Amino acid sequence: MTSPSLQVQFDPSSARFGASRSQKRLEDDRLLTGKGRYSDDLEFSRQCWLVLVRSPHAHARISSIDLTAAKAAPGVLAAWTMAELRADGIGHIPFPPLFKRPDGSPMAAPPRTPLAEGRVLYVGQPVAAIIAETRVQAQDAAELLEVEYEDLPCVVDAKAAIASGAPQVWPEASGNIAAQTEYGDAAAVAAAFQKAAHITELELHNHRVIAMALEPRACTAVFENGRTALYTQNQTPSGARDLLGVVLKAKPTDLRIVVGDIGGGFGMKTGVTPEDALVCYAAKKLGRPVRWRGDRSEDFLAAHMGRDQWNRARIALDRDGRILALDVDTLGNIGGVPVGSSAIIPLQLGPKVQTTVYHVPLVHYRVRAVLTNTMATGAYRGAGRPEANFLMERLIEKAAREMKLDPVELRRKNFIRPEQFPYRTHLGDTYDAGNFAGVLDKLLAAADWGGFASRRAA
Repeated sequence: MTSPSLQVQFDPSSARFGASRSQKRLEDDRLLTGKGRYSDDLEFSRQCWLVLVRSPHAHARISSIDLTAAKAAPGVLAAWTMAELRADGIGHIPFPPLFKRPDGSPMAAPPRTPLAEGRVLYVGQPVAAIIAETRVQAQDAAELLEVEYEDLPCVVDAKAAIASGAPQVWPEASGNIAAQTEYGDAAAVAAAFQKAAHITELELHNHRVIAMALEPRACTAVFENGRTALYTQNQTPSGARDLLGVVLKAKPTDLRIVVGDIGGGFGMKTGVTPEDALVCYAAKKLGRPVRWRGDRSEDFLAAHMGRDQWNRARIALDRDGRILALDVDTLGNIGGVPVGSSAIIPLQLGPKVQTTVYHVPLVHYRVRAVLTNTMATGAYRGAGRPEANFLMERLIEKAAREMKLDPVELRRKNFIRPEQFPYRTHLGDTYDAGNFAGVLDKLLAAADWGGFASRRAA
């Protein structure tokens, strides 16, 4: 028997998402009327609080930690250093081993333990954890903790960190270079620069920024029936569950990550944090729900940051202003204890789109991930792509001024043309479509670019 053919009709107007279509927001009414459910809205029976004691030093050896007075304080249930966690088998938060050092060895970086071990490598690094019946009691007990430090030389800038004689952040990372990657054909690029009619050079610092979400970070862990549930704001819950399993030596099936509304994340609320691991450990250890809520100053200190790259770039052009080649050397400051996304931002995501919307026949790109005595950088609003775009547009603008060309026309001349799609980039990725000249036309009209000179003169 022949089955009847199935006729399926699709109405594009019913699709919620699609190319070049504005979308009506669906979540606003619930959030604006106070019906959102954020991490700090949760309350659990018998809930207790975790507070962290953080390093005031950028680089120091921990000589001693005395928990005695803190443990004796009213309401305190426990006080731990990394030594107590190690005794219970707690490990470090892994990061992906995707990259290598210049000598071919694996990326070198300090293990990201929930609490500092032996040395502190940045201001704000957690040193000890206090758990008490109330947050105020835990904060009061934290004031009683006695930590002795031996201050060590520090370095906070990537350029300074690779200089001869700079303080070493981690012994295995010689010259403070955690990893290095090169893309493209250096010899071919050098030859193109030899033939260029004009070369534009640029050095810029894409400075460090803080991903300050409206809602500070918070998390609560509940251990019941052999399973741990972590109530948090995580943007990558599935990956976080797997990472937590490694830290806690637990099967992923014994962990649940529960995410409600997130009051801003921007990439900063990805992966696993020391606070996540600590509340999960404490909930199981104490048999009670354990909650941590950071205040805004803690997010300034200890939430991973963004950007912080030094770029040196050269672009070669012919007499007509067509791009012949691009040469880039980048230092990415990944901090003292990198997070999971720290290295991938400068080493892969930025270089991947460095030519942006332009046809660049030849590219050479060297990038080094550099350790410093600062909080780690990581994913933040575009994650490496804004840095690449900013660098490219600055180069184009400077080249236009040096060659006395119209910067708009120089861009038009070098755009990837519609007939070149699908377009293969310098790193082998494929752009499926694009009309960059058309987008530029819309932008110029919206900005009244033709009237800019008179507005500037006024």
